[in-house]
Amino acid sequence: MKSAYWIALTCFAIGATAFPSPLTAEQASEEEILALLDASLAAGEGAAATKLLEGYLGEYPRTARVIELQALTAFYSGDYEAANGFVEELRKRSSRSLELGQMADLIGQTHETLRDYETQTHGHFEVRYSPGVDEVLVPYAIDTLRAVEEAMEEELGVKMVGPVRLEIYPDADSLAKVSTLSVAAIRKTGTIALCKWGRLMIASPRALLRGYPWLDTIAHEYVHLIITKATLDRAPVWFQEGTAKFMETRWRSPLPKLRHDPASARVLYEAAAAGELLPFERLHPSIALLPTQRDAALAFAQVSSFMERFYRQHGRAGLRKALEHMADGLDAREAFEKVSGRRWQQLERSWQAGLSKLPKPPSVRMLPRHLADEANENDELATVERERARKYARLGDLLWSRSRPAAASVEYAKAHEAAPLDPIVASRYARSAIAGGRPEDAIKPLSQTLRFYPTHAPSHSNLATALFQSGRKDRAVDAAQRAIAHNPFDPQPHCILGEAAVPQSTHEREVCSRLGGMNP
Repeated sequence: MKSAYWIALTCFAIGATAFPSPLTAEQASEEEILALLDASLAAGEGAAATKLLEGYLGEYPRTARVIELQALTAFYSGDYEAANGFVEELRKRSSRSLELGQMADLIGQTHETLRDYETQTHGHFEVRYSPGVDEVLVPYAIDTLRAVEEAMEEELGVKMVGPVRLEIYPDADSLAKVSTLSVAAIRKTGTIALCKWGRLMIASPRALLRGYPWLDTIAHEYVHLIITKATLDRAPVWFQEGTAKFMETRWRSPLPKLRHDPASARVLYEAAAAGELLPFERLHPSIALLPTQRDAALAFAQVSSFMERFYRQHGRAGLRKALEHMADGLDAREAFEKVSGRRWQQLERSWQAGLSKLPKPPSVRMLPRHLADEANENDELATVERERARKYARLGDLLWSRSRPAAASVEYAKAHEAAPLDPIVASRYARSAIAGGRPEDAIKPLSQTLRFYPTHAPSHSNLATALFQSGRKDRAVDAAQRAIAHNPFDPQPHCILGEAAVPQSTHEREVCSRLGGMNP
């Protein structure tokens, strides 16, 4: 019999590449159909598993094992009510549901959590979200999914056949309930998304104090989905995360490239110089289980730089070949050896030698991810490293809260002078300059801080406002779109786009109004 991988490729049209002609589902025996079913679930294709199961039930008896597969197939297909019903049936028949282990409880928790969620379907993309303000996320998420699907089909030759489901959870607690993550792990490492059981799961940007790069995160998780499918979930964590991180901006660029992230580059540089790189095995079973956000950042920086180097040397074809080898059962290291013609130890040493030649990155700090229900602006200000800058900024905050923007601007300017590259200080100074009718004064410090802290959402939003009020409409539009890609619940970028001559102006005006924004 052909391998399950080749059968799955034909039955589920997993790849765009031509493959050898395998055994078809009609020719398969009972055990072979069940093997195909397992393969389709491993590939994250619930729709394909559903069709196989329907055909199986027409020919063979419905045993307890088959009910388990019905539960898992419904779960992977997003029918959590049906999945939970099958679990309950197993529990009534016997203790057989225990065979599912923690999955039985997870299915029930997922059904309960998403019971009242809204669903929007656009083609084969499906977005589920809690009722309310998260609805504004849907159009941006759909556009990103369409773009990353096209990009990954070009890069990896792989496309999902069944529906692609994205679920957006309002807070860390909800994400923890439907996943293997704990709230403690989310808090420690800043992990706010994952891809598992055939679906993409992210926390809403409002779950964090200042949002996060949520559109790139959706793309990142989609890459995971595609790799899981292409390898039947045989790719190790380091390969999964390295490729997803390397490819997460490909949806908005003609070629894959690492995100501009000076803080992560600094962490990687320091670890390489000190001989403190993490062994790739430390990433298993999840980067989310590493002890700190710095460790998580280092892990991502390591594996993504490794994958960037491999891609630069072997290209798109080499990456596709590595996926194929892993799908055939080769260990990832063996797959890389086969593609490159070099021993794994040589590949690793060559990568590490390349790190030692990198120029020293600027001295920037990592901005912690604060959960929205656990932090406020005072907690954010406490991360400013220079005490003198913190002191002036706190006084500026006090004056700002008392509606004295001019006086606040004086104190913020002192803070900015004491810590000219600090994004929190620069953002506060900029907003006071804008409020004081001096938008031009805000542009330079914001532009400078975004070179070093490109994911600081308030700086993008304030820059968009300063540019718009200075009459630089084209640059303002770009800055507003970047701001939405980090914190879509800040109304100001939507208001700017609503006033600008862009195709989506009407929609942006509606979002601006819904979020309580005002004419810029």
